[in-house]
Amino acid sequence: MSAARVLACALTLAGTARAASPPEPPATPASNPAPTLAVTPASAAPANGTPAVQVEQAAMTELPALGNDPAVRVAVRGTPASLPPVSAQIFRIGGRTEAEPLFQVSVGDPFYRTWLAGVRVEHHLDERWSFGFHALGGASGVSAPIHLVGGGACDAPTAARLRSTPGNIQMMAGLEASWAPLYGKLSLFGEKTIHFDAYLALGPEVLRETIAPDPATAATGRFAVGGRASLGERVFFSDNFMIRFAASEVVYGSSVRGRTEVERKLSIEGGVAWLFGGSR
Repeated sequence: MSAARVLACALTLAGTARAASPPEPPATPASNPAPTLAVTPASAAPANGTPAVQVEQAAMTELPALGNDPAVRVAVRGTPASLPPVSAQIFRIGGRTEAEPLFQVSVGDPFYRTWLAGVRVEHHLDERWSFGFHALGGASGVSAPIHLVGGGACDAPTAARLRSTPGNIQMMAGLEASWAPLYGKLSLFGEKTIHFDAYLALGPEVLRETIAPDPATAATGRFAVGGRASLGERVFFSDNFMIRFAASEVVYGSSVRGRTEVERKLSIEGGVAWLFGGSR
């Protein structure tokens, strides 16, 4: 083969290789950098079998503030979507005054069952401690399970025959100091979150009891002094509204047929309450 033919074949192969190579991107001025993208076609993979690598460089952009995110504004405060898995106390009561109309009924009294209604006003010093005042009035009726046994057959009691027995309460009033050590949340099927706190209250109590010195004497009213202990719970529905229920026991001294005896009145109480003043 002549030297001219060999030279012609070499030039033809060099032109073919140049045509198969992709053109290089134009250079970008250094004063105005911009994102670049370098792509190696699959048809022009290196001869050693190494796969083509795609490299992308993107300029960083400033992220929007979380408070301006529309997705955050959609979640309304107080709904499960707005609450993280663990969050602090949502409904604040510190520095606010609570007013509650309440109803109370006694349970387990051997002689009289008492129904009282009244109001409680309580001021919260902070999220845990508070002090308040309550006053209730009502009436008492003979407990149904009691039967009297005399010379004849047993019969149901009457108020006249029980007038010398304790527990016939018409009025209660007292002061109380309350401590709420527990605050919690309960999710109902992921649709509603219930916020509640548990409290313990103690304080002095004054009450008016109707009792006769003996079965043959007419009953008269007398005041007695004692104390009240309560264990209860508040369930919050909004910043200003809640329901409240508790079990309370009043211990007082009563004069039964000329003797002083310590009496107890166990009751269940409940009501709705509103919060006023202060700020969250």
